[in-house]
Amino acid sequence: MAKLGIGFIGCGGIHSAHAPHLVDKDDAYIACAMDVSEAAVKAHCEKYGTKNGTTDQAELLARDDVDAVVVCTPTGFHQQAVLAAAAAGKHILCEKPMAMKVADCEAMGQACREAGVVLQIAFVRHFCNEWLKLREIIQAGMIGRPVVWRSVSGGSGAHTQWFFDKEIGGGPFIDGAVHSYDWARFMFGDAKNVVTDIRRLKANTTAWDTGTVIVNFESGDQQLIIWSWGLPGLGYGVPADSAHDVLGPLGSIMFPGGNQLRVNLADGEHLVEFEADSGNDWFGKQMAHFLDCCRTGKQPVTGAKEGLEATRIAEAALSVGDRPAIIEL
Repeated sequence: MAKLGIGFIGCGGIHSAHAPHLVDKDDAYIACAMDVSEAAVKAHCEKYGTKNGTTDQAELLARDDVDAVVVCTPTGFHQQAVLAAAAAGKHILCEKPMAMKVADCEAMGQACREAGVVLQIAFVRHFCNEWLKLREIIQAGMIGRPVVWRSVSGGSGAHTQWFFDKEIGGGPFIDGAVHSYDWARFMFGDAKNVVTDIRRLKANTTAWDTGTVIVNFESGDQQLIIWSWGLPGLGYGVPADSAHDVLGPLGSIMFPGGNQLRVNLADGEHLVEFEADSGNDWFGKQMAHFLDCCRTGKQPVTGAKEGLEATRIAEAALSVGDRPAIIEL
């Protein structure tokens, strides 16, 4: 079996979660790495043993040994990279969020369909045993339906300034929360409306960084996100308390960690076990799925539709800024 040659478009932080899963494999290898930073390309090649590197995206996409690409650029540049890769006939694993706008997602999906290439969005929770077990418990009705999934967190946010740029990174209510929007859709189905009240605490940034987003689903289930990236610093700066649980008419689900979820019912506590895995495992399983889809032409479990619909929720949440509003979907 011939190895699939994979090219990286972007060699920044998130690419290091993907690259290790293409080293010393029987079915794939990193054929070329690209970044606008020559230093980032050099660091990648030294770390992963990649023989070919470039700062020119067109040069990477013109290579015959590149069968597929992993797009790891800042979100605001995803559309351009995906459209170029599709035009070059390359399969694509694109980091989340799919794009900043629904219209961009639609263009990306159409281009990949017309080119006949795989487009997978990197919603890595779909490859995590803990998240899959949570969905299983909820859909089995163990705590009844409808449920309210609550997520509360606060801190200084991402390590790099572009995450706080309104046009390129968009802040937590698209960059981080898009994982949760996607997972809520996977558990509950289509969203009905978004209730949002967000604001900006950080100075000298343009993205909304703090507030509340409530997503109501056609099923009657609800997602509540109260997040902030507005505290001082970047990355591991000033912390705040956090909470994460699911409430239903028959009980609650809590997250003690390890390989258990705690389900609290009227008759007491029930510990539901699963096979624990690490974040590194999630990315490995995700990459294996992508390579299989490239070889077989199968539709990825997180394709263009999943990327677009999660972006639809994010776009609605960000559309009103600091004016509380209800946006119908």
